[in-house]
Amino acid sequence: MLSEGYTTEELDILKQDVVNGQTGQVFLPECHAQIDVPEGLVYLDKTQAKNLLIDYWDNHESVLEDLLGVLVPSENEYFYQIDVAYVISYDNCGYIRDNDAKSVDYDELLERMKEDFKDNNKSLPEANRCELIGWAVPPHYDSVNHALVWARTLAFQHGETVNYDIRILGKDGYVSVNAVVDPEFVDEVSITESSMVKSIHFDKGYAYADFDEKRDKISDWTIGGLVAGSILAKTGLLAKIGVLLLKFWKIIAVGVVAIAAGISKIFSSKKS
Repeated sequence: MLSEGYTTEELDILKQDVVNGQTGQVFLPECHAQIDVPEGLVYLDKTQAKNLLIDYWDNHESVLEDLLGVLVPSENEYFYQIDVAYVISYDNCGYIRDNDAKSVDYDELLERMKEDFKDNNKSLPEANRCELIGWAVPPHYDSVNHALVWARTLAFQHGETVNYDIRILGKDGYVSVNAVVDPEFVDEVSITESSMVKSIHFDKGYAYADFDEKRDKISDWTIGGLVAGSILAKTGLLAKIGVLLLKFWKIIAVGVVAIAAGISKIFSSKKS
């Protein structure tokens, strides 16, 4: 039971924060897009998302950067019941060319990323170290919906968790959907992948196909760069790629692993 471990007084306090989520169509003016909230989920706006991520899960405020909102299971009545959240954010990095999507050797990339994790762990306290185990879901690109999906299994002192990533590309950047789940529930999240991808739509004039090379900004990053950790290379924050630890661990590993920029920039579009 989710209520186990709480006293009656603590539950009374926790029940003051009621989940007030939205269903149906939600507009995201910051990125000129909209989301048709998938069945079984509700959308929490920035205020409620901050309440969940900062007040309940004790995360660093850096996770609020570029945050649009979160999707949580509709069955949750109170914040303390929420075990998983799909964190939605936006990065207006520019148009990301997808011509490398079929040519990237993701197994080779994985091995390089593992080495980066090991190298960075050497300079971190043991309690903050993190090991990249492998792909929970191998990277794959949907060229019709211009969506990139992958999931990595990460091992912390407290156990293993899966970082599930979805990127929906537009002409000016991408909408990011991140979730962290227990490894045994990866298949359940994978089932929602298609509906999640199809639920997000860019407004007319802002879709991937609306890109105009003469007018629009081209991003430094490519498909391989996103998977390799271009966001980490830019910010140095593990939290920015959605490594939200399970509720019972409570804290996002901000700065736990600062992936070396070198591996990511192998896949930069400016790299010869």
